This record gives sequence, C-alpha cells and structure tokens, in this order.
Amino acid sequence: MNSCRENCIMEFSLEGYSQLLSAFKDKDYSFCGFGEIKARLAEGRPFVVLRHDIDLSLGPAVEMARVEAEHGVQATYFVLLRSPFYNVFSAANAQMIARIQDYGHQIATHLDLAFYHNDWTTALMEVEILSKYYPSLNPDLITLHSSYDLHQMPIDSFQQLDKVYGSAIRGEVAYISDSTGRWRYGHPLDSQAFQMRKPIQLLTHPIWWVQTGETATEKLERWLYSDYQNDRVMLKAFLPKLFRLNEP
Repeated sequence: MNSCRENCIMEFSLEGYSQLLSAFKDKDYSFCGFGEIKARLAEGRPFVVLRHDIDLSLGPAVEMARVEAEHGVQATYFVLLRSPFYNVFSAANAQMIARIQDYGHQIATHLDLAFYHNDWTTALMEVEILSKYYPSLNPDLITLHSSYDLHQMPIDSFQQLDKVYGSAIRGEVAYISDSTGRWRYGHPLDSQAFQMRKPIQLLTHPIWWVQTGETATEKLERWLYSDYQNDRVMLKAFLPKLFRLNEP
C-alpha cells in the first residue's frame, strides 16, 4: 500500500480539502448525514459523514461549506453558543450561518461542558436556546467541545450524543479527526478504513484549512491578529462618536 504522502496533497488548505473530497469520491464513497448512518450501514456500501466543529470563527466554515457544495456533498456544522471568540447571535454571524445552510448543510449544537461543570441538564438548555434563534437547527445532534474520551461518551443517556458518536464507539464507523491542526489518527487516505472502503466519520475544524501558516500555532496567531483588526473595524462602526473624538 502506497502512503498518502506519496499520492496526495497533505497540506491543510481549501485546495487540499477539495482534493480530499475528490479522493473519497474516486474510491466510490458517498456522503451522508448522521440521520442516515443506520440505513447506510445496512446497505454495506462505503460512506463518509462530514462533521465540522466551529470553535473560533464562522468565516472559515463558510469557505469549507462552499467547497463542499462545489463537490455536491453535505456536512453538519456544530456551533458554540458560548464561544469566547464569536457571538453566534450577531448579525454578521447569523448571515454566515445562513450562507452555510444555503450551501445545503445542517447546523447543530457544539457544547462546552466546562461552563456547566459537567451538569448535563443545564448544558442541554443550549439546544433549546439556539433553536429559538435558528429554527432550522437540528436539535437531535450534539458534539462536545470539552476534552472527552470517545469511549467514555454517555451515549446511553443522551440520544443526541449517540446519533453522533455511537456508531464510532461501536466500531461501525471509523472516527478520524484533525484536532489540534493534525490528523490525530493518521491521514484519512492512509487509514485502514479508507483502504478497505469502510464507513468514516470525518471531523474537521475549518480554521486549520482556511487560515494560512506553517504550523497550527502560527495559524492561530495570524487568525488572532486578523480578527483583532476586524474587531476594530466593527468597533469603529459601532461607536463612531468615540473614534471621531480621538481622531486628529
């Protein structure tokens, strides 16, 4: 078996992501949502479930959504209600979520349990809150932002978790993630699942694929600088009198 390093673009970029999707399609993989997993498993044919956890910014997510639409595939984008880096209710972010949906993708809730000291009852209220603002949000799906061992997910107690993580925990679907800006379980095209045409859940974080930089740390630093500049533009528009007072 030849390594992916010899046969495909390994870099985290929109071009690399486009080529990754093409590689799946060339191997006769289809793409589906979480609600279709059970039926697809019964068919016994290879498929990919595309999932994106949006931790830092919705801008890169829109770019990923566009690339997927160009390939005619759908994904699920999980947004944080309490991200310290973006306000999911702001007009600008609401427009970006609308664009993601216009590209044919779903949105769902990404929970950070650290805010609730692992109090699930309180944490699940986020789904209801987000659903009121985004009626098209899928309330049956949840992913976790807080560090959590995959095989310790309480899927028996929470159906929303089972629908996302259950098939991976049961070994029915391979779980491949780009957490921390690297492939935690090896490149997807090098995986045994891909070589054997087995089902895969592919988790990506859009910031790694859109922001430029040689390393994950460099990408974060560049994004923070760029975001700070954007915040100044928004702040100037929001408080024009203040800025006029301080301008020569």
